[in-house]
Amino acid sequence: MDNKKTFGMFILQRRRELGMTQKEFAAKLFVTESAVSKWERGLSYPDITLLQNICAVLEVSEHELLSGSEDTRQRDSYRLAERYVKLCRNTRLSQYIIYGGILLVCAVVNLSTAGRLDWFFILLPALLLCASITLTPSLCALSGRLEPYRRFISLGGFTLSLELLLLASCLYVGGDWFGWAGMAALFGLSLVCLPFLLRSPLLPEKYRRCRLSLYLAAETLMLLLLLLVCSFYTGGGWFIITACALLFGLGLFFLPVFLRQLPLPRSLGSRKFSLYVGIETALLLLLLLVSCLYTGGSWFFLAAVSVVFGLGMVLLPPVLRQLRLPGSWGRNLLLLYFSLESLLLLIIVILATAANSRARGGDYLMNLMVSLIPMALPWGVMLCLRYLPLSRPLRSSAACGYTALWLWTWPILLDAALAPVYGWRGAVDNYTLATPFVKALPYGPLTWYAALILVFAAAALALLCLGIYRNFKSK
Repeated sequence: MDNKKTFGMFILQRRRELGMTQKEFAAKLFVTESAVSKWERGLSYPDITLLQNICAVLEVSEHELLSGSEDTRQRDSYRLAERYVKLCRNTRLSQYIIYGGILLVCAVVNLSTAGRLDWFFILLPALLLCASITLTPSLCALSGRLEPYRRFISLGGFTLSLELLLLASCLYVGGDWFGWAGMAALFGLSLVCLPFLLRSPLLPEKYRRCRLSLYLAAETLMLLLLLLVCSFYTGGGWFIITACALLFGLGLFFLPVFLRQLPLPRSLGSRKFSLYVGIETALLLLLLLVSCLYTGGSWFFLAAVSVVFGLGMVLLPPVLRQLRLPGSWGRNLLLLYFSLESLLLLIIVILATAANSRARGGDYLMNLMVSLIPMALPWGVMLCLRYLPLSRPLRSSAACGYTALWLWTWPILLDAALAPVYGWRGAVDNYTLATPFVKALPYGPLTWYAALILVFAAAALALLCLGIYRNFKSK
């Protein structure tokens, strides 16, 4: 009963505030006066189908009517919203008046001073540039369909206005610099604005996980286009070599980001380091090829093999581990590493000899022998440590003994390789097997070279004794 009385008192109060009689109120609702009287006295409720019409006549919300009290907070919210809408409308109207007035005044001044419109077309895109910042966002907010695309439309309008301004300025001064200036402006704007566009919720979910990769790829493409336009303007053919150098340099830092964010297949996902090394090596070789063609040289093959050899010395072991070679290849990665590096070194020697215009037939054999003699040291040590069917101390003993033997004999072997071509001993004059131990240098009767040989020989003997002792003890 109390709720009916509260409801009736609220209707009575609002009706009197609006200055309506029961008869007028009943006529607007198409009901009888007695029905209105019963509502106001709290004897009954109106039919539910009349609630919307009662709210419209009493100028209240349904919430206020059902609660029997005025919702001042909601009224304040509606009032503030109306004020905001009115403020936005007045702001847009004032901008229309300001921009239109400026255009009209400038058009009249330009016609009166020059007799035609010339610098007016510079002012027009400049005003559009300002309007894209101040007016476009409010226009997008006014349209519900364009609200989600507000930042795209505003930045697009700003970019288009800036390009039109540059074009109008270029035509006004009679220049031809619009191409590179327009591309430079696009590149600069994308550096700053593209991160905000990529953070838009409109971007599909599968692309949100690789936003940094998208940003770096877009900026790289924009920079390449800028270099291409500048190359056309300068009349030079340096674009290809510059683009290759740029891709190689940027790839050193940014390629790990791409490989980490891009959805690679499972077979490649565990070999990202090998992919990184392979792509960067290919880009470096492409840079060398373009540089060789640009300079008109013939040194590409020698430089390419040398680069692959140098990179392989450091990066080939982890790459071979990630490749997971099948069968015996996977169990002999060290042998494969030595074989590939030795083959590359021999190719370098052959290409370097062929590049010498004064090379003779015997020089190929001599250079190969001179290369094979130093290579015998790491090969021998590797074979001793990896493939001898002995215990660790005995394998180490064999490696130290082989090193001492190589240090002792390699000068003679080098003389034997040089003598047929040059007719003289190239390494050490009058060198014999006893030379390191009987030929004294100014530093004393025992040369440092002989001391090095004796150190490896002593290490081999000590490790041999240790290995024999362990084998005897294990039995």
